[in-house]
Amino acid sequence: MDSINTRIKMKDKEYSIFVGSSLLNELANFIKENHNGKKVAIIIGENTNKLHGNKLKAELKELNPLFIPVHSGESSKSREIKEKIEDKLLDNKFGRDSLIIAVGGGVIGDLAGFTASTFNRGIPIIHVPTTMLAMVDSSIGGKTGINTKHGKNLIGTTYQPNAVFDDMDFLETLPDEEFRNGLAEVIKMSIIMDKDFFEFLESNNKKILSRDKKILEQVIKKNIELKKDVVEKDPFEMNLRQILNFGHTFGHALEAYNSYKIRHGFGVAQGIIVEARISVIVNNLKKDEEERIINMLKSFGFPTSIDRNVDTSKILELMKSDKKSRGNRPRFVLIDEIGKTKSKENNFSFEVEAEVVAKAVEECKN
Repeated sequence: MDSINTRIKMKDKEYSIFVGSSLLNELANFIKENHNGKKVAIIIGENTNKLHGNKLKAELKELNPLFIPVHSGESSKSREIKEKIEDKLLDNKFGRDSLIIAVGGGVIGDLAGFTASTFNRGIPIIHVPTTMLAMVDSSIGGKTGINTKHGKNLIGTTYQPNAVFDDMDFLETLPDEEFRNGLAEVIKMSIIMDKDFFEFLESNNKKILSRDKKILEQVIKKNIELKKDVVEKDPFEMNLRQILNFGHTFGHALEAYNSYKIRHGFGVAQGIIVEARISVIVNNLKKDEEERIINMLKSFGFPTSIDRNVDTSKILELMKSDKKSRGNRPRFVLIDEIGKTKSKENNFSFEVEAEVVAKAVEECKN
């Protein structure tokens, strides 16, 4: 399959996102053409290293890369792990003439991206996402970050990569739950931006779940195009880019509540349920559209209600640390209708009374 090249054009940087199969050879050629002579470090998820490390070593052997395997769970997005990576780079005499390649899911991309953005005050990074979630979401747009006890992604930078290689061969070894984890972000994107895409997902859910490569390529490419449109207009999340956080105010709080033991996409899927309900209560989202959203999540194997044992007051407290919060008051992206979010005077997220949020969470438990 030939790769498809989408260009992201920011004010001070342009880069390509390649989507296709068997892209590792293209990656090696890209590095020789654009980063010749640089020392190469590959920050790679442990599982990815076990499954694909030998293939990567064979394809990139001329570059003589340093492999730095990292546990790919959320616990790795920490100050301690970032410091260990930096020490490993410095021990091996890496400097400004270096290149980082992030090979793994969203955790690896966020951690490696943050490391690249601060190491020697910034060295280039190429993302090679290996999960559906990273291909459609976290590798695009330059967000990097680590977690703290106070919340998720509260320390980080916006740092654009030099290229992204979405090699769909990696999806073949992805466990089902991890594959669906990425589909939550795809569903979210269709809800906030494109009703036609939402309907495409509705009618192709079986083919998507069976990982039909032709359909998956369309899904990944469409998602990239939608996200590209947003991040080009608002790279630093000053206004429009806030819409990408639909489902995330509740979703991130739920992840923190569960000590990051639930996958991000599953947290976002539950966030979509709650924030669609908030949209019904305060923003006149039609009930039948809310039902379509819930049915969509159900058709892709996501839970359609919130665990009744979840402590709503603790969730409300955790939401105050959300990075969209202002004055300790959480803000939400609200839906007018499928394919369209609420906006007002360049605002794309809105304060919602705590009582309304609590009501929505409680109603979503039933």
